[in-house]
Amino acid sequence: MNPNHDTDHRNIPTIGNERLPFDVLVQVFRYYQLNESPFTPVETLLLVCKAWNKAASDYPPIWSRYNINIDKKIVSELWLLRIPLRLSRSGLKTPLHIDIQIFLSKWYLASTWVISLLEILAGENGALCAKWKSLRFCDYSQVCFSMENGEHALKAFTYPMPLLTSLKIFSVNMSAGVVIFPYLPSLTSVCIYNSEISNYPDMSHATRIELSNVCYRGEIDELIRVPEVQELRLCSNIRSIRHPREYKNLQTLDLQMYRQISDLEEVSMPSLSTLYIEFEGIAAFRPVLKFPAIASIHTLYLKGVLPPEIDRKETYRITSHILRTSVCLRELRVTKYVLSILLEDWHAWEHLFKAESAIRVILMGIWSGETKLILGEGDTNSILEKVASACNLPIPNFSALT
Repeated sequence: MNPNHDTDHRNIPTIGNERLPFDVLVQVFRYYQLNESPFTPVETLLLVCKAWNKAASDYPPIWSRYNINIDKKIVSELWLLRIPLRLSRSGLKTPLHIDIQIFLSKWYLASTWVISLLEILAGENGALCAKWKSLRFCDYSQVCFSMENGEHALKAFTYPMPLLTSLKIFSVNMSAGVVIFPYLPSLTSVCIYNSEISNYPDMSHATRIELSNVCYRGEIDELIRVPEVQELRLCSNIRSIRHPREYKNLQTLDLQMYRQISDLEEVSMPSLSTLYIEFEGIAAFRPVLKFPAIASIHTLYLKGVLPPEIDRKETYRITSHILRTSVCLRELRVTKYVLSILLEDWHAWEHLFKAESAIRVILMGIWSGETKLILGEGDTNSILEKVASACNLPIPNFSALT
């Protein structure tokens, strides 16, 4: 037998592409859709064979996602050609998912292309905006929505979007005087980062809200009408926010470098179970001592970014108070700096172990990596020695602490 003879493989049973069941094709289409790139688009599926061409053409959901990363002129031109055909194939009722990320440094090119893309996606008089289900818009060039062309560029965002459930805005400068996102009755998730906005969207039905470095042009930042929010993340510089008297359904509160914690002192959070605090200099976080919800949290994150040594006593006072007060704590995630301080408070740990039979301590790296420990067996001294040893920290003199 000639090992190089290609007829040796002719008897291997195969299934032609055209014979694959439709439900299998759908899985293939979805996988390809999630992993497409500008030069391997979903349209490539139309070229496999006639059967795939017909199946893909007759399956509207495959044409409903627009993952548009603009970093080159040719990419923008390709999308300007593809979008009208995709919209026609998506049908009349299929919800659309829009994801636009701009990396071009030449603002005049980026501005022209993005305005054209948004006009096509919005449709005549914003008719297609009624089909938008999710929107992520990231302007890393930070020029497309400048004051000069703001009204024109923002036109797509001034139409009603009754189906929109997820809104994410990154690094966008929006012009004053233009009301954006006027009607979003289905919105459940909002994320606004490093942006200047003329008005907040309606977040009354949102269960997840993230705000970071937001410059709001209105008279005051309001979160009063957010009765459904379950996860709230406030990061960095946000001008003073008016909070409601109660976050009835709030389960997760994430405060990363947030400088107005005092605004939350009197706010009731009966359902809070997870608290994340990241600080650089502890002084701004003194108000955490007054959080009535501390006693009910199950998961606590404390991430200190090497504040000055002068803050160590204040850090100890606040973190130890939190540790003593959190009688329901089951998981503690801390950085090495914070843990080295917490190890000094023997009585807080003893109180904690009496409240819970087992607690999971996770040492977080500043950037990545974790060390996990399950604690609860043995006396407090041996447990804390185990923690210190596992995390390469000096073992405290517990006899002096007791």
